[in-house]
Formats: sequence, structure tokens, C-alpha cells
Amino acid sequence: MVTVLILIILGICILAGYYRGVIYSAISIGLTLLSFFLALIMIPVVARPVRESKTLYSTLLYYFEGYEFVSRTSVELIHEPISILDRQELSDVVDNAGLPRPLDNAVEKNIRREVYAKRGITTIGDYFNQSIVDAVLNILSLLFLFVIFRVLFGFILRMVDYGRHGLPRLKQFDPLFSCGIGFLHGMALLYIFFLLVPVVLVIVPKLRNELIVPALPGFFYRMNPFMWLIPTT
Repeated sequence: MVTVLILIILGICILAGYYRGVIYSAISIGLTLLSFFLALIMIPVVARPVRESKTLYSTLLYYFEGYEFVSRTSVELIHEPISILDRQELSDVVDNAGLPRPLDNAVEKNIRREVYAKRGITTIGDYFNQSIVDAVLNILSLLFLFVIFRVLFGFILRMVDYGRHGLPRLKQFDPLFSCGIGFLHGMALLYIFFLLVPVVLVIVPKLRNELIVPALPGFFYRMNPFMWLIPTT
């Protein structure tokens, strides 16, 4: 099902590129990337108020509880201080947890750097909790801002294109190039929206077989360059 949806999205983007031309398609993919990086920079604008709200933040901690991931190695480790783990033991605990990327990277990085020490957080279980919630909150904030920016920029682009003269079209090879750019645009959009997959997998691990095991969805999950840009705190 997910594979079919991916192919449909790519097909729509290719057709959109064909009908709109190279110039429009090139600007459109540029605006998509601009929207993503603006959203990435402005994550704190959305994430900070949520962290400062005890009700909202407590709700996230409840739904994305990390203790169960530590217990896959040992229940006793949940309340142990992170200082008892050496580098290899930490890697083993994170590997056993089976967290989706980039949440696994966030947990391991935050424990190694002891980033929550100033908050009085010292136990392995609490580090898992905080790291997972912070990474999830950053992902959701990023996607929320991305949608806002992309809709706004898309509206402006359409206004320009529907103006008196519209955007020019190339005389030669326009359909070929525009279809290619449309395909790349579809790839970029899928990479961005696949950032939601780790959030879904933490809540519903059973969806793993549908979301990341098939070849095509697995590609957009495992080979996603945008995942490594997500802040861990």
C-alpha cells in the first residue's frame, strides 16, 4: 500500500512538471527546499512553547515513554545513572532498544554528551524519555512549519504564474527536463514527509512491516539525508 502511494506521488509530480514546464518546476523544487531549511532553522519557535507548557510536554512524555526501550536490555537499567555505561555498553543498550532512526542516534548522542545534566536528569530511563520526546517534538515542529512555508510560497508562485505574462517555457526539451525536475521534486517531498515515519513507529511499532520493510519505503527511510539534520534536543 505504501509503495503504491509513493509511486502515485512520484507520478503526480512528474505530470505536474510536464504541464508546468522547466522554469516553474525548477522554482517549485527550490521553494520546497527553501521551505524545509527555513522550517529547520525555526524549529525552536514552535518547540520551545511546547516544552515550556507542562501540560503539553507531560502529554508527550506519556505517549512517547522511553522506559520500555531500556527494559529490552534490562529493567534494572531504567533507574541506573548514565555514568555506569561505557561507550560499548551504551551502544548495546541503544541497539537492543530497536528505536527507529534518528531517535536512536538522538538517545546515544545525548547520553554521551550528558546534555540534560543541568536539568538534573541523570538516569538512563529518563535520558531515553527526554531524548525521544525532544526529537519527536523537533520533527513535528519541522513538518508543521514546512507545510506553512510551502503553502505560502506555492500560493505566491501560482500568483506569479497566473499573472499577465506567466513564467516562460523553454523552446526545446522542455517536457523532458520538466519531467525530470518533477521526479526530483517528488523525491524531495517524499524524503521530507518520511521524517514522520520514526514518530509513527514509536507509537505503533507494528507498522514497521508496512513502512520500512518493503524496498521502496525502506529506501526513503534508510537513505533519507534529512533525518540527520533533526536536532536531538
